[in-house]
Amino acid sequence: MVMLLLVAAPLGAQTGADGDAAWRPITADGILRASALVDSVYIDRQLPQARVDGGDFAAYLLARLGAGALPADFGYRVSMDTTRVRIGGRVTDLPAMAKQSLSQLVLWLPPNTWLEADVRLLPAGKQGVRFHLEGASVQGIPIPETVLSPLLEGVGKQYPALTASGRDLYIQVPAGARMQLEAGAVRLTAP
Repeated sequence: MVMLLLVAAPLGAQTGADGDAAWRPITADGILRASALVDSVYIDRQLPQARVDGGDFAAYLLARLGAGALPADFGYRVSMDTTRVRIGGRVTDLPAMAKQSLSQLVLWLPPNTWLEADVRLLPAGKQGVRFHLEGASVQGIPIPETVLSPLLEGVGKQYPALTASGRDLYIQVPAGARMQLEAGAVRLTAP
């Protein structure tokens, strides 16, 4: 999922994240905030629903992937609407592990090159959802599938939580529960 999220980071034009309030920071503190809300809705059932900030939810997913600690200066941002999740940032802001995973892509790129990923939230049976990496771009130019697919397969091998294609992260939710995207957030609804 880290690859999914970090490859998804090349989601849009660099100018989009710099001045757009829709882009939310992904921080280590967000892991705890998102985890508390997920548990309150899906595990403890203390809340019938909750709205989780998009940046917090992205941090939570990175933690579930086993991506390691987020650096304090993690420069990637996330933007969400009702149809997709976009994750974007500069090559220079990638953590060392992500740079290594994406080395075939980022090795020759200038440090300020904008990377963005386009991720969709899809149903996955009665007790699950799937985050699917639809595509990725460099400076707003889509990465061709002939380059992206083998790269993602390598990432899939590094992160067992991802599917072998490296494109999908499945999340189990209670039967009858819902997870849906909103502007800037993820809405969790208890069964």
